[in-house]
Amino acid sequence: MSDHRSYWIGSFLFFALCCLPLVGGPWRSLFDGKTMDGWTNQGDANWSVVDATLTVDYGKAGLLTWKETLANYELELEFKADPETNSGVFLHTVANPKDPGVDCYEINIAPPSNPFPTGSIVKRKKVEVAAAGDVWHQFRFIVEDDSVTIFLNGQKIIAQKMTPPRPAGLIGLQKNSGKVAFRNIRLRELSSPRTKE
Repeated sequence: MSDHRSYWIGSFLFFALCCLPLVGGPWRSLFDGKTMDGWTNQGDANWSVVDATLTVDYGKAGLLTWKETLANYELELEFKADPETNSGVFLHTVANPKDPGVDCYEINIAPPSNPFPTGSIVKRKKVEVAAAGDVWHQFRFIVEDDSVTIFLNGQKIIAQKMTPPRPAGLIGLQKNSGKVAFRNIRLRELSSPRTKE
């Protein structure tokens, strides 16, 4: 085979591999349904395990954060909130964010009357989708470099480029107002090895 032909074949293979989607690692559970192992309450809210869910309904606004700093990953969870609850899932967050437009990506769980109802990225992208209160819903998040893709109950609702992108951070479940519960929380990494906090 000529050197010229080898060069072009090698170049084609290189660019083809670069264009492949990120491959996910194995799924792992972040909540065993029995304990809060691995989670840290960053405030005084009454987070507890109730009927195999992480549940909260009282206390000041704050986060329950997972122990690892993560970069690119896919996260799935289910949530159930009272109709007027204001809660959320925080991605690439610091432990105690002050400004959701700067310190994290806050995916809201909130009623339609909220400026950023359920599924919206607070201060970044608003969506209006049906998400009735007091029933279980599923979120799926794909975080890749400077983009966040959000699925609600299997439907893609957001594919958003983040400007500027956040560095790797924590995953947080928010207590703001009202009662909310989370279950079936699992994650798989897509790239960038995780580091323990």
